[in-house]
Amino acid sequence: MSHGFASYAEAPIDEFVSKVEQGLHALPKQEAKVAQYFLLNLNSVSFETGKSIAQKAGVAEITVGRMLRRFGCAGMKEFKAMLRHRYSVTGASIADDGFELPEDWQEQMNAELRAVSTVYSRIGTPAFRAAERYLTEAEEVYVTGFQTVRGLAEDVARRLALARARVRFLSGHDSMLSEWLDPPAPGSSCLLIIDVIPYAAECETIARLARDQGRSVVVVTDEYCHWAQEVTDAVINAPSKTGLFLESILGLNAATSLLVHMAANGRSADIDERMRDWKRLAQSIGIF
Repeated sequence: MSHGFASYAEAPIDEFVSKVEQGLHALPKQEAKVAQYFLLNLNSVSFETGKSIAQKAGVAEITVGRMLRRFGCAGMKEFKAMLRHRYSVTGASIADDGFELPEDWQEQMNAELRAVSTVYSRIGTPAFRAAERYLTEAEEVYVTGFQTVRGLAEDVARRLALARARVRFLSGHDSMLSEWLDPPAPGSSCLLIIDVIPYAAECETIARLARDQGRSVVVVTDEYCHWAQEVTDAVINAPSKTGLFLESILGLNAATSLLVHMAANGRSADIDERMRDWKRLAQSIGIF
């Protein structure tokens, strides 16, 4: 589902991958090794060179080009161009200059990818289902976050507001919770909180207050959060310890992006009509 301002036709990479999958069994042994490496490493192969792929697959470098040409791709340069188109990445990557990612950065990237993979593996768990239900069924949603993830929370609020009606960012310090002077009907209001180490004292307080007022609560947090499970059954823990100077927020981004997508799919309102209205409003003030 694509509804944003940027839209792309189905990329040639999808057709290429399909051809490789269908033709894998008939390939010569050496080319099959290369094809299998590509299929298993599509998320990271853009950082590779023909030489590095050949080394890891245990074949001659010329075999990489032979396999690509067999399925209609002229070589690594064209393959990376298809990847950029598929994932809407503009401009050249460092790999286009024949640069091979250093081993330590390769390990770092893999740790980041594992964090995202872990989040995706939890789709369908009771916590994810509860979060989806709360964000879909509530008549209004508040989003909040403090300290280093306040900016992320504000971004999530804006994105969620495109997916469904009556979403606003809650800044307890600024408004002193004046938005909550009138408690809602049970289940009609939801609070989405984003929290990471060092946990903001306000998060737990506001979460418990929301619950006491009859609001459902969704918490997206790191793997060490000690308080959320006591407040709600909708707790999504995203790995954050990947070796970076500060804790990674890639998993948090993945989790919140999934929740926005689920909220959009779960609403009864016509999401296409909503997006058309949004684009018309945005364009009317001349910012695009």
